[in-house]
Amino acid sequence: MAELPAEIPEIGEAEYLLETPLKCPHCSELITSVQVVRLLRTRVNFTSSLPRRGHAIVCPKCTGIISASLGGLP
Repeated sequence: MAELPAEIPEIGEAEYLLETPLKCPHCSELITSVQVVRLLRTRVNFTSSLPRRGHAIVCPKCTGIISASLGGLP
């Protein structure tokens, strides 16, 4: 696993507020929002039926990927 840089740049295309504060499963901090980051497929060694783009939802405090879904995304 790659090490994170000492200074983590601000990330995210969008921020969503949670209706209820939750504990991040990675850092155990109480969070009130999540950030959405765009995924772009850069390389594949076979013909793929997987989408070229996607989204990851991350904790704003530790940037750990959180299991969640966003309605209305293509």
